[in-house]
Amino acid sequence: MTKPVRFDREAEEELAAAVDWYESQRHGLGLDLLEVIEDAISRIGKAPLQFPLLPSIPSELGARTCSVKRFPYSVVFLELPTEIRVLALAHTRRRPGYWRSRL
Repeated sequence: MTKPVRFDREAEEELAAAVDWYESQRHGLGLDLLEVIEDAISRIGKAPLQFPLLPSIPSELGARTCSVKRFPYSVVFLELPTEIRVLALAHTRRRPGYWRSRL
């Protein structure tokens, strides 16, 4: 069963900013990023437990991460009883853990 995926406002803003930045670097690159994020979201919705728990977060919170292909981002999310909540689209090389206050 696929759970619905909901982006927190901050995660939506991060995705929009990343897409805009990549698109400004090369036409079509932002859309490529959006495509790999959509693929990751689809995989998360279908089988969220296949992704690793974040070791720096208490395991009872259930924060998980899904790395995306080709771009230095990961989708940080929580599996809730009725939905998947995306906390951040985190750049893997900048400010590690900046999103922790969103838990």
